Amino acid sequence: MIGRVASKFLRVSKPTSYWDVVCHHLPMVLVAGIPLILALTATRALLPLKPCTFKALTGFPCPFCGFTRSFQAMVSGDWSFAFYNCPLACVVFVACILVILWNAAGLLFGIKIQGVGKTLAPSFPAPRITLMACLIFGLNWGYRLMEGLK
Repeated sequence: MIGRVASKFLRVSKPTSYWDVVCHHLPMVLVAGIPLILALTATRALLPLKPCTFKALTGFPCPFCGFTRSFQAMVSGDWSFAFYNCPLACVVFVACILVILWNAAGLLFGIKIQGVGKTLAPSFPAPRITLMACLIFGLNWGYRLMEGLK
């Protein structure tokens, strides 16, 4: 480590090797970027997606139905349809952009930028985070069912 700056929520360090930075930031750029690139470049006909098995069996959309349509609507600028179709997809879309920007900044400047997760871990243990995620997806699914979206 050459240098380190730390605060209550953020830790920035300059490793001796740029490969440390690449190994830290590039995977997250790829994970967050792939859905955005697919939404931008691939049409639904080109995506190797099978029809939803849950919908085929029950006649109702699954909790994840609507994300592909909403992502494609957002990259084409139709945010109103995207929000109407799947509000949670808008949050995930913006989160993907923020993750890319955060990690791209680290790659660009050659620094490791880390959130200090240790301060959040005691107040939000994994079961609570899982429960909150299930609740959020459940609310989004309930909205889609009440709107009659397929």
